[in-house]
Amino acid sequence: MSLCTFLLLLLLLLPDTLTFPEPGHGRRRQKRDWVIPPISVAENERGPYPKKLVQIKSNKNKETKVFYSITGQGVDTPPVGIFTVERETGWLEVTKPLDREETDKYILFSHAVSANGQPVEDPMEIIITVTDQNDNRPVFTEAVFHSSVREGAKPGTPVLRVLATDADDAVSSTNGIVVYSILRQTPEQPRPRMFAIDSSTGAISVAEAGLVAQAVPEYTLQIQATDMEGYGLRATATALIKVEAKGMSEAVKGSLTTHVLNTATGLPAAGLAIRLAQLQEPGPQWTELVERWTDEDGRCLPLLAQGQAKAGTYKLRFETAAYWQGQGHASFYPFVEVVFTIADPAQKLHLPLLISPYSYTTYRGS
Repeated sequence: MSLCTFLLLLLLLLPDTLTFPEPGHGRRRQKRDWVIPPISVAENERGPYPKKLVQIKSNKNKETKVFYSITGQGVDTPPVGIFTVERETGWLEVTKPLDREETDKYILFSHAVSANGQPVEDPMEIIITVTDQNDNRPVFTEAVFHSSVREGAKPGTPVLRVLATDADDAVSSTNGIVVYSILRQTPEQPRPRMFAIDSSTGAISVAEAGLVAQAVPEYTLQIQATDMEGYGLRATATALIKVEAKGMSEAVKGSLTTHVLNTATGLPAAGLAIRLAQLQEPGPQWTELVERWTDEDGRCLPLLAQGQAKAGTYKLRFETAAYWQGQGHASFYPFVEVVFTIADPAQKLHLPLLISPYSYTTYRGS
């Protein structure tokens, strides 16, 4: 049995004690002979504090009086004072409740010296991991999401994507895994489930045929996000979906328009959020003017209606990360911003965008 294996078994048998490793025989002692398994501490633990975590021991205590100290994050570097050690007994203690969302891991070094201050051991690394509790509810990126869909759209047509984030751990636990659902549709005509939502991605699509702008010009959906894969804390948001009459996009003329093409598939990019802002005084600073969502043709209502444009500097922001995440891809660019100037407000301006997960192209169209 190797030295590392023996020491690991010893640690498992004595979980409340950490012993400095013995030096190897016939060779120069290394600074780190083996790795101590991380010590797990649950966040938000109730007191009383200070609370004992583990006892550090040196085998040299049989030969001389040994005194213990620790250094590292949470001790003598910010946040200072979270961990202490009893100088004579070696008990490592935590002084306050931990918060995983602030710091999920601490790396400490324990030291052992004799009465004259001379080291009797090499520093030993101690890793303290903070385990998660479900203490954060999902948070939607928007209180109200806006989109539009053409009347007569077929089932499966993408409409928009909602997004909620959760600060809890979604890697080693389900605390931060969010599941989406539609709680209510208003009105319920012609059927109460005209839209469906992907529980994992938050992508909303048409579920039933029968969208008619004259009958129901707008739908309101109450969306719910629940963590712990649908069994934990909840949050709600609203999605407003306008039903466009056939030919509406072509009929409504504007001085600024766009369309987005997914070059990876060769298809229009539907359900992508677009924001238009203008550089204005004082400051100057960006002032958001309008938000749009692309339809199944990758287009949206004009960003500036006819006669609304003014000379100045504008910025189009395309929320590409959320779009690609809904497509099952990671985006190299979290968003795409196109800054441009309007010199002649009377002239129509069209700015298309071609995107892939790793590139984008834009140009002035007509």
